[in-house]
Amino acid sequence: MAERSAYFIENERTVIHKQDIKIQLEQLGIQKGMLLIVNADTLHMGYLNGGCQAVIEALMECVGYEGTIVVPTFTPQYKDPACQKDKPPRQQWQEIRKQALPFDRKLSEPMGADPFVYQFLRNDAVLRSNHPLYSFAAWGKYAKLICDKHPLHFALGKDSPLGKIYEMNGYCILLGCEYEACTMFHMAEYQEDIFPVKLVSAPIESNHRILWKDLLDIEQHNENFSEIGEVMEDRKIVKTAYIANSKCHFFSAREAVNLASTYFHMYYDEI
Repeated sequence: MAERSAYFIENERTVIHKQDIKIQLEQLGIQKGMLLIVNADTLHMGYLNGGCQAVIEALMECVGYEGTIVVPTFTPQYKDPACQKDKPPRQQWQEIRKQALPFDRKLSEPMGADPFVYQFLRNDAVLRSNHPLYSFAAWGKYAKLICDKHPLHFALGKDSPLGKIYEMNGYCILLGCEYEACTMFHMAEYQEDIFPVKLVSAPIESNHRILWKDLLDIEQHNENFSEIGEVMEDRKIVKTAYIANSKCHFFSAREAVNLASTYFHMYYDEI
């Protein structure tokens, strides 16, 4: 099990520099040329000298120009009001639909994201996939490949950016967050045909007009993700370490999806 040094424990507001982060990422196993999907919670990492940009540059320098970094930039606030978890008052739905703004790759703000995500989008050469609800941003050698042709239907399935990461044998890193935040696990939900298909709508721009587009998808769940992570740790396929105050996990995306798929199959067969 990863342990923090006494220095970090006694100094909860640890000052951490880009070079420190880079060294610790390399010790965790990140190498030149890797394809990484990153989920991050930097708010408890300590005092980041340079802010989230220090973390981003450390990641970029670790994987180099031959590597690729992918970050989820989801915008569930674009769902039709009738499809949202926290629905606005019904009497306002029609006006919301009428006044809605379409998803814009450059301007649409990820909902409830860590500052790391917003800062990543500001970096030069970062691309973003064109999905109104489940877009991904990417930087590096395979950024265009990852972001191109993101299907509107079943947005986290085998033909999505997650599917490409799986096929290209990429890796996941959870920076300061636990397994509940692991986006890669969602791909396994699509593989097992466990959850019923649903219809959601989101606004897109077509010929300078806003259209509400119907999308086929499933309801994503993460209540089992923590247990899946524990199984992965038991099987020794996760490397865990602290970067300053934050516990981080590093593992193969393909192994994660395969194990999660098996878990879902067994778990839901028993229900």
